[in-house]
Amino acid sequence: MDLGTWAILLLLPFLAIFVYAAWHENRRYRKEGKSTYGLTYDPESNTTFVAAIPEDSESFDPEDFNPEDTPDPSGDGPDKDADTDTETGTETGTDGRDRPDTPDATDDIEQDGRNMTDAKTQIDDTVKTNDVVLYMKGTKTMPQCGFSNRVAGVLNYMGVEYTDVNVLSDEEIRQGIKDYSDWPTIPQLYVKGEFVGGCDIVTEMTLSGELDQLFDDKGVAYDKAAAERIRESNS
Repeated sequence: MDLGTWAILLLLPFLAIFVYAAWHENRRYRKEGKSTYGLTYDPESNTTFVAAIPEDSESFDPEDFNPEDTPDPSGDGPDKDADTDTETGTETGTDGRDRPDTPDATDDIEQDGRNMTDAKTQIDDTVKTNDVVLYMKGTKTMPQCGFSNRVAGVLNYMGVEYTDVNVLSDEEIRQGIKDYSDWPTIPQLYVKGEFVGGCDIVTEMTLSGELDQLFDDKGVAYDKAAAERIRESNS
């Protein structure tokens, strides 16, 4: 065989792989929809809408948004379960919801020899200078625990513009946010400087429509149709 024939034979496997990959991606796109730059294709309605989770994070399915399910907290290090428990307890917060028992916070706690006051100052500035802030494990595009993934998934799906703070990258912030809110679990959602709650509360508020009302009252833009899809899928 001449050189040209050998070249064709060598390229055939790569061509077959390329064709298969293109076919597989098109099939997945039509079946599941594709999320790119905040746009999602809905194959059922043949429309594209805003408020999707980016491709490099775990996809958010509104049909799986069941308040009875406990998200998987795995994937965030050796103490992965230390501050991602569900929010049940005996104290009652100003919003009338039960808060877990937690030690009294002080203003000058030191951790690993470092003063926590600076962390609280930074937290206070962050929550008061940004409309919506989510303290979470991981980032909005790559959550590193199931609880954070759920809350980030809701906000992403609803098209909410928010600041994400990864507590895993700063131990002082991780402890400081618990002292700041007097709430021992992560994630924590803040809207216009006010603490809203963690995973359980955000789940309940999303399904009841209270989160929509909060955003309306605070002037936070979101995709109302996406919020309705979540509720319709869980009605």
